[in-house]
Formats: sequence, structure tokens, C-alpha cells
Amino acid sequence: MPLDRREFLKRAGLTAGALSLSTLLGRTAHAAEGLDRYFLHVYFEGGWDMLLGLDPRDPAAFPDADVPQTQIQPGYDRLPARFRRTPERFGGIELGPCVGELPRVLEHVAIVRGINMGTLTHEVGRRHFITGRTPSGLTARGDAVPTLAAAQIGARTQVPHLSHLVESYNVSQPAFAAALPVAAVGHLQYILQQSLGVPTGVPANVKGALGAYWAQRTGCEPGAGPSASRLADIYRENRARARDVVESTLYRQFQFESEDTAAVRAHYGITAATLETPLGRAALAAQALKTGLSRVVSVALASGLDTHDGGWANDQSERLDAGFTALARLIDDLANSEAPSGGRMLDKTTIVAFSEFGRTPRLNERGGRDHHLGNVALLAGAGIRGGIAVGQSSDVGMGPLPVDLATGLPADGGVTLSPEAVLTTALAGGGYDASALRSVPIGALLQG
Repeated sequence: MPLDRREFLKRAGLTAGALSLSTLLGRTAHAAEGLDRYFLHVYFEGGWDMLLGLDPRDPAAFPDADVPQTQIQPGYDRLPARFRRTPERFGGIELGPCVGELPRVLEHVAIVRGINMGTLTHEVGRRHFITGRTPSGLTARGDAVPTLAAAQIGARTQVPHLSHLVESYNVSQPAFAAALPVAAVGHLQYILQQSLGVPTGVPANVKGALGAYWAQRTGCEPGAGPSASRLADIYRENRARARDVVESTLYRQFQFESEDTAAVRAHYGITAATLETPLGRAALAAQALKTGLSRVVSVALASGLDTHDGGWANDQSERLDAGFTALARLIDDLANSEAPSGGRMLDKTTIVAFSEFGRTPRLNERGGRDHHLGNVALLAGAGIRGGIAVGQSSDVGMGPLPVDLATGLPADGGVTLSPEAVLTTALAGGGYDASALRSVPIGALLQG
């Protein structure tokens, strides 16, 4: 359902009740720095199959007959006929058969292999890759990394942090950095309108009365007493930003069935009937960044990847492929769009794509794959060297191998990669302060 005004303000962190303790104490973190940057956090929900995507193996080198020794079973012969039966090398990176259009933008992309998740639990792995900190039980600890980015960029847009189907956390950052969650691609156009989603069936006189009510201003002008406090100042600032949102015409950029967005529909290959798909979600994320609605976006581009049973061959392959195609078109869109301050959007946008863990390299007795401690991730955009892969999983069971952070190559005495290292690399590449993650970046991935 469309959000009403109260719920919109609440979720956007624009009500007094949504103000965090850090805001009340004046701890605005790094917001004053005003980074000319954007941040995109992309989630593949359920646990992606590394062999089908970003960490493949050649079936000729890992035949089914050797599975008892290698514990690796590519299983490409079980996939739908449209998929390749072998990995393919694109430049210096080998990819599996279910990566959609990703090879087309590989020059912008870096792949991180051999990540140790230390968990087989969805909630733990997901929250670890959202916050960069190991959860306490199932409970997330610390701020979401996109929240950290939003706090450092500052309140420079109407919705500083937008989230679609990805959970987020704000523990210690300013209230504006908290995510505004959107449940469906089609909802945003209603949220941004001045009517804030009042159904068309509501009588005109009722709409008019609501509009008159919303237009009223509260007696919270500067002066003596409570209205002179910092809390009141924050409330006024946030209220003004909320009014700017609903009085703007930004909603037109999210009416994906209109003439104004014909080029967007053409690029992503979407229609009004296919908005709630990976391609529609990618279009939503790109429009939010390009139109200046948000500088930080979290979005899920794949779902239903928890494929333990015989549906693995069809479900994992098709959903993974669709997610990577959506991501590729999003990257391509940003690479060919000019940023408001000049230059390419992609050069100012840091992208992290992740899943909560990988799937076992060996098929189970039901013809599916279970949860695996190893993982991969994808980085792109601002400050990230593209066209390379770092890290490595072993050729027995695909366990993470220690890595030399300076070269990205396996090395005795090296470091076992973690979500913290990946996220620190992304933040460092984009020029953010990553000290909250208490990790060091993968130097081999950083430009310059």
C-alpha cells in the first residue's frame, strides 16, 4: 500500500521521534565534509552459487568422477539448454555460465574471491555484509555501511538513503542517514507526490481538506523556550526537506509508464507489467541516484537463491542470470550518465554487490546445493580498479585461501578475506572514512 504522510515522515527519519541520540548530542559524524559521492549496495538474496557466477571451475578439470576427492561439482550439464557448459574467460577474468550481461561491463568490475563468512546462517551472513561487523547471535551490530556513507555525504538530497528490499541499521549516525524503505518499485511515485498516495477514489472534498491540513505550519518558529533548542532546529530542517520532497516534481521520474521515462524503459527493457523484477529494481536505483533524489541506495536485484533441492538447476541459474543482467545495465547506465557536478556518475558511485554466503560446490542428494562458508563479492565504480579478480578459493572444497592484500594473490602468511575487508575497500575507494569497520582495504583493488 502507498505510505501515508505520517508513515513517510517516520520512515524517512524526518520526525522528532526518529531523531537518534547521536543527532541530539550534535554528533554529525562526517556529514560536514559533503563528499561528492554516491553509494550503491546491491544484494543477491538467499546465497548465490559461486560456480555458476563469479568463481567457476571447468568441468573437464573437475569431472563428476573426481568429486569424492575435490568436493567440487560444477553441474553445468544440468542447467537449462540456453546456458554454456563451460566457464568463459573475458579479458583476465573467468566467469561461470549464469552471469547474464555482466561481461559487457567487466572493465568496470572487480571480483573478490575466497571470502570467509564464518557462518551458514542467512541472517548472520546478510547482516555481516550489511554492517561489516559480525552479528551478536542473529542481531546486527553497528551501522549499516550505506548509512555510514550517507552520513559522510551529508543531507544533500531529499532522501539521503533509499532502501528497496534490503534491511538497514542506524545506531550512531545522524537521523537523516537512516534508510527510507520502499517495498515496491511502483510505490515511490506515490510517496513523492504531494498527495502522498491518497487513493484516487477519495472524494475531492476530502482530498482538499487533507491538503489544507497538510499545508498548515506548526508553531515551531525560532524564539525562546523549546523552539530555540537544537532539537527544534533539527525538526525544522527535516520538516523543510520533507516539504521539498512532496512539493517537487521528482515523482515524474519514477512513473515508469510515462513518456518522460521512455528512455529508461528502453534501456532496462521494462514495462508497467515488469516493474517488480530485477530490471525494474535496477531502474529504480539508477533513477534515484541520477535524479538527485538519493545519493545512497540499497537494492536487492535477485531473490529466491536458497536452492537446496532439485529446482536448483533452473531456479538458481535463471535468477542469478537475471540479477547480473540487471546489475550490468545499472552499471552501464551510470557509466553513460553525467553527474550533476560533472563527470560520469559511475566515477563517483561506489558499488558493492554481495550475497550472505556461497553454496556448496558439491551437489547434495536432492540435486541442489546447501550453504557454504566461502563467498565472493563484486566491486565497481569510484576508486576501484576494474577488469580484475583478486583472492582465490581452493581446488578442494573451494575454501578461502590467504591473500596478500597488496597484490590480491594467494600467499602463505597472507590474510583471509572477510566482508569487513571488502566493505573497507569500497569505502576507501570512494573516499569515505572506513575506520568504524576496523579493517584494512585490499590494496590491489584501489586505484592510484
